[in-house]
Amino acid sequence: MKTEQEKNKKNKRLQLNIRLTPQQNEYINKRLKETQKNKTQFVLDCINENPIYILPHLEQTISQIKYLGNKTNELSQRLDQSNEENKKLIQELQKGCDEFWRLLKLLKQEKPKQV
Repeated sequence: MKTEQEKNKKNKRLQLNIRLTPQQNEYINKRLKETQKNKTQFVLDCINENPIYILPHLEQTISQIKYLGNKTNELSQRLDQSNEENKKLIQELQKGCDEFWRLLKLLKQEKPKQV
């Protein structure tokens, strides 16, 4: 039977301190920004040999998804209004969908960069 002290030793977290050159630190910070991970997760992924991907145009894609969601909500709220307004909203929604698909195709064409 394990004592309480043995259990605490096993679960205790350790701290890792490293020294970097300014260039190395800049490189890591650049990669962190591209991957949207924190330093701890980034280092753990590297240690565990987990692939780290950088998806191009991710912010544009997220922005477009939000835009489409807003337009879809607006369209559903106005369905009982005049046909002319509905046509305009449907055209805007179609433009948004086209842009969204364009960005997804870009993501598919560009292989994610592995850090």
